[in-house]
Amino acid sequence: MRERIVIFDWKGFFAHFRQFDANSSSLSHSIPPPTAISGMVAGLLGMERDTYYAELNRENLQIAVQLKSTPRKIMQTINYIFAKSPTELNQASKHTQIPFELVVSDRFPKAPLHYRIYLRFADETLAKTFLQTLQNRQLKYLPYLGSAPFGSWIDWAGHPDEVEELATDRPLIIDSTTDLQSVEMRTLSLEPIDGKTPAIFREHMRREFLPGREPGPMIDIIWEKNRQKIKAQFKQPVYRLKIGEEIRQICFC
Repeated sequence: MRERIVIFDWKGFFAHFRQFDANSSSLSHSIPPPTAISGMVAGLLGMERDTYYAELNRENLQIAVQLKSTPRKIMQTINYIFAKSPTELNQASKHTQIPFELVVSDRFPKAPLHYRIYLRFADETLAKTFLQTLQNRQLKYLPYLGSAPFGSWIDWAGHPDEVEELATDRPLIIDSTTDLQSVEMRTLSLEPIDGKTPAIFREHMRREFLPGREPGPMIDIIWEKNRQKIKAQFKQPVYRLKIGEEIRQICFC
């Protein structure tokens, strides 16, 4: 399995992962949805727009996100051209102000947002191709954090030296976000971890698109703000990864 797991750090100073149900206000998720991550992977590999949904769906690409910085949100107002038809696009005198939510690090501007991304490919050949793309810096398209103005950069974090699937018959502490459906009912712990009381957030987001960009299934992702750790009993496998001197426990979704 370890040959099919690729780990990298995704960093940038601004992010905007638009919520699917936002209307006139451009609200953002705090963490990158699976659709943003799979789209970024497709861009790095040079896959054409809307052609990769089957190849990078949940069966072929599983995803876990670890927060290496604490995200916070700030609201800005952006001037958009007010147009009701294509002919009005050139009338720059007409504008409308739209609230726009940005995600930044809690240490902004001294430190960037920092997400660690764990990918598990079903196809070992595709995993090797993506790993070589990162290691050799042969990116086909530059990555951005959710919206085109927010450029970002990627650092390869290493390859897991060891991968161990843990027994899920008892509560475990994971370092990643997880799908709420992966948590056994009434086992999510609110006990302090390392002396800090957990602050757990839930975000309703799309897991994937279907071919033809048809809407795919929705999931509820939970993440923890204070220690970036979640304690619960899980229905899905939890993996213990050794990456150099680091030990991380994650749950893919």
